[in-house]
Amino acid sequence: MTTHTPARFAIPALAGILYFSQGFPFGIVNEGVNLYLSFMKVDLATIGLVASVGILWTLKFVWAPLVDTLGSYRLWIAGALVVLSASIAGLGLVPPAGAAFWGLLIVLVFASATQDTAIDALVIRATPAKLLGVVNSVRVAGYRMAMLLAGGAIGLLADRLGWSGAFITIAVVPLIILAVIGVAAPKETDIRERHENPLRGLLDWLQRPGALLLLAVILLYRLGDNALMAMIRPYWVARGFTATEVATVTTTLGMICTIAGAIAGGLFVARYGVYRSLLVLGLVQMLSNLAYALVAMTEAGRPALYGAAILETFCGGLGTAAFLAFVMFICDKQNAATEYAMLSAVFAVGRTFALALSGWVAKDLGFANYYWLTAALALPGLALLPLIRERLAAGDPPPRPPVLT
Repeated sequence: MTTHTPARFAIPALAGILYFSQGFPFGIVNEGVNLYLSFMKVDLATIGLVASVGILWTLKFVWAPLVDTLGSYRLWIAGALVVLSASIAGLGLVPPAGAAFWGLLIVLVFASATQDTAIDALVIRATPAKLLGVVNSVRVAGYRMAMLLAGGAIGLLADRLGWSGAFITIAVVPLIILAVIGVAAPKETDIRERHENPLRGLLDWLQRPGALLLLAVILLYRLGDNALMAMIRPYWVARGFTATEVATVTTTLGMICTIAGAIAGGLFVARYGVYRSLLVLGLVQMLSNLAYALVAMTEAGRPALYGAAILETFCGGLGTAAFLAFVMFICDKQNAATEYAMLSAVFAVGRTFALALSGWVAKDLGFANYYWLTAALALPGLALLPLIRERLAAGDPPPRPPVLT
């Protein structure tokens, strides 16, 4: 496929806009809706179950061939953004956690997953090889910023406009993105080829020596961090914090600390290699779970809770950097796109499962005991790492020669 390629400086900017558009609905579902239902006093089990609709993000490869062969990517993105805007506005107009609410949430995630497929394909085709590094950095930053801002903005607006007004106002954002993309996105001029069957790619990957161990690490490495995620905002609400306070922490502090953690984690991976990064940063990642456990157990005050939030977001960035480097490293370069998509889907299954069950478990155990449990859930993935050390050895930098004095 050929495109009217934008000027070189514009391609990273386009990627930033497109991946901001990807991260925005994810933030609405996993951050904003979580906060909204917490303030609506919805049962913890139901709040956790909301994450189950995220399985549609995992399954998007099923209808990806349709996106890849019918119409243009720009058209798919435009249609998805219109549906996203309507479904986000609708969430504020129906009873929380009712049948209509669930229906709108499913529509929202389906449209988001479809948009993801079209955006990934469009960016891959618009980006020359020499800009891949820059575009990938912008991609991560744009996605994470949108995810945190989406959840935080709803809380800030809700204290001023009410929850219905907040959802309706925030629903304008996809329409603004649509207008920008309509001008900035490259126009496709020929017919695209079908992608390789991603399921076949995963089956081929599973036949390699040690593949099952690697797959187990993908499922388990971030299990504790994922289990913690869904039960943070309900705890803040239970402690009496306002929507503005929660939003300020997740938007301002959260965004700064997550990006700082991701940068620091990337530098650590570059210096010490994949295996040592997984082990060390995985242990550090557990600190955020332990911090929340100690705060909940002692009912410490605001400074301690803010400290736990800072630690959680920074350590989450560290762990994410190590984990993404690991997944990229174990993909075959000749089939990297297919394998990365499928391995990411496997990870998403574990994340969705952990989030969906979090409410039921936290309700039975209480917040403090639940946070201790999430810390323990990090241990199985870490325990598997020595078994794959040889497989990851090539990802470690050679030892430095001794310094002669």
